[in-house]
Amino acid sequence: MKRVIGIIICSVLCFAFSTDVQRKVIRDNGFDIECYVAQEKPSNFNKGKIYYWFKSGQIHQSMSTSGGLVLHKKYSKYYKSNQLAEQGTFSFGLKIGDWKTWHENGILMTNVAWSNGYKNGHFKAYDSQGNLIEKGNYKQNLKDGYWIDFVKKDTTYHKNSFKFKERPKNLVERLLRKRDSLEKVQIKTDKRIKRKNDSINRVKLKLERINKKRNDSIKRVQTKLKKLEQKKQDSINKSLGKPTQKKNFLNTLFKTKKKKDQ
Repeated sequence: MKRVIGIIICSVLCFAFSTDVQRKVIRDNGFDIECYVAQEKPSNFNKGKIYYWFKSGQIHQSMSTSGGLVLHKKYSKYYKSNQLAEQGTFSFGLKIGDWKTWHENGILMTNVAWSNGYKNGHFKAYDSQGNLIEKGNYKQNLKDGYWIDFVKKDTTYHKNSFKFKERPKNLVERLLRKRDSLEKVQIKTDKRIKRKNDSINRVKLKLERINKKRNDSIKRVQTKLKKLEQKKQDSINKSLGKPTQKKNFLNTLFKTKKKKDQ
């Protein structure tokens, strides 16, 4: 048993001394930082990316190059209270994976996804009570897609460093929107034409009723005038002793009956 334990301890020690990183502990602006640096400098650096490196007891950062040993593997930053303040992972000076920060009371502050030195993926921010205050996504260090600010109650859309109030339409959506717009215009035009035709029909019906009423009135006047004229003629004939055209009711009745018998 002792032999097994001895072998394990020897293996751990050999690994520790043969590792390609070196542990560093730094005191910086009231924070304690524990990190690791690569023993070998990278053979090449990517343009446009920020590299983090260690020199003279301090951590530095620079664009597309380094002036010391680049940070590698795990990185941890602590408050004076020994509460974790920030934690993440480096790959030869570049941030990778999830990087998190915490409020001093231990509540998660931010969670950001990194990929090969770029913010690339989810982002979430929380207040000191643990309430989600903002979320969105990054693509190559730029905000991408919908971002929601829960404090301001505002939603914005981001694409290629541009900010919009809503997601811009692509070509197909614009064409469909144009078609829908044309259809709406056509529907509106059809409704307008229908209302106009209905109005014309109502006017026509009104004119027809007026004409009918006028014709009926003319007929009644004509009938009345005819009766007056006949009455006047009968009065003249009576005064002259001529027979009037007034028909006896019994004669009319018998005449009608004879026509039926025939």
